[in-house]
Amino acid sequence: MKVLFIIPPYGFFRSEGEEVTQKKGFLPPLGPALLATILENAGNEICILDLQVDIFTEKDLLDYVRNYKPEAVCLSLLAATTPIVNHIFTLFRQNFPDIITICGGIHASIYPQQTLENSAIDYVIYGEAEYTLKELIIALDKKKDIHAVKGVYYMKDGVMQFTGYRPIVNNLDEFPIPSRKFFDLKKYVPLPNQYKRLPNTNMVTGRGCTYSLCTFCFESTPFVREKGYRRISVQRVIEEIQYLQKEYNTKEISFWDDEFLMGGDWVEEFCDALIEKKIDIVWSCYGKVNYVKPERMKKMAKAGCWNIFFGLESGNQELLNFMKKGQTLEMMKNAVKWAHDAGIEVRGSFILGLPGETPEMGEKTIDFALSLDLDYGQFNLTTPYEGTEMYDACKDEKYGTYYGDGDHASHTNVNFVFLPKDYESPEQLIKLRKKAYRKFYLRPKYFVLKLKSINSKEDVFRYWRGLVFLTQVRLLNRKGGY
Repeated sequence: MKVLFIIPPYGFFRSEGEEVTQKKGFLPPLGPALLATILENAGNEICILDLQVDIFTEKDLLDYVRNYKPEAVCLSLLAATTPIVNHIFTLFRQNFPDIITICGGIHASIYPQQTLENSAIDYVIYGEAEYTLKELIIALDKKKDIHAVKGVYYMKDGVMQFTGYRPIVNNLDEFPIPSRKFFDLKKYVPLPNQYKRLPNTNMVTGRGCTYSLCTFCFESTPFVREKGYRRISVQRVIEEIQYLQKEYNTKEISFWDDEFLMGGDWVEEFCDALIEKKIDIVWSCYGKVNYVKPERMKKMAKAGCWNIFFGLESGNQELLNFMKKGQTLEMMKNAVKWAHDAGIEVRGSFILGLPGETPEMGEKTIDFALSLDLDYGQFNLTTPYEGTEMYDACKDEKYGTYYGDGDHASHTNVNFVFLPKDYESPEQLIKLRKKAYRKFYLRPKYFVLKLKSINSKEDVFRYWRGLVFLTQVRLLNRKGGY
């Protein structure tokens, strides 16, 4: 069967006549790449259209589909992409009524009835789609009984049908390496603080979270938590790195696991393998400060780790407790120090406008961020996703006012969604976020720190591009958007 995967844009299509500018900060979407690889290995013809980097108008998309002539189209549904995904499916039903439409993703899995209310969607894949989608495509192609495929929702005579739950795949080594051949890799340009060497690509080594308590995170929802934490073997991860080096001349890996440091023994074994095999690769990852140890940071640095992203969230212990982060201010200070002592750069992320936050507490978070001497700081606005405890708190009037639009299109970390009760207006919170960026990046001490960290001509270019980027998105000027 001829299958088209579409990665939806965040937002809507480019308008006719609007200037095309390359989007930066994206790396290949590995979930669809894995599904595409599995389907291709099963004898299907596959194409992936990534509208995050291919800046299409609505007409461009229709022309593309008209030329490619897929028999089935697959899209993943997130809370923030609900409007555009529904719009794309509706376009297909109106213009290509014979194309089979399949929807997956966490939002569709949690809310299948709501998803299937769009009659342009034929099937919803529940949970992890690797084997379900493969079997569904085979059944559709051979006109077999769909109900024999576990993990599928669909409508029949106006009533939602479910084919039953599929067992979780515990051995992730069963899956093939996601092929990058479906992408034009030149279109994937990381942000300046996201790479040290090019070509750069991404990998994921595990699924789930051993902690699963943070109130703002989808990992804390029963749908995700019940699947547990699983990880690809070290040997298999090493094989993928060597494959990427050979096939694509990859010089850097960005590990996109939500929490790379979980399972300390695995991390130690992975670093030992890189060192022992003398694999010339640099890499970055996301980590939780709870799992940081001085010796582990040193070993990671020796194995090529140059940058780690910590979700620090707040400079107020009471707000950290409210989020159930399981970390203290002291733990965060130590984690940043130990990473720096090992020679690893640190990116720190903070959330402003949390339920229970006052303007004074917001200022305290900014001051705390400055005190850590982070290499990069990121300041997000509170983003409550339906199904999380944070969403319930933001909807509760005792904490403030929820400005969500109901379809979650605005839930993207930078759009304004929630105002704590002690803030006078949305403008006050938006100005605080801009102030955070100005205070962080325009202080003399930060320039001195960056000058001291320059080790190559490429570092100079990266830092300059980073400053230009922040100016372009209007985070360093007092007026304009946010």
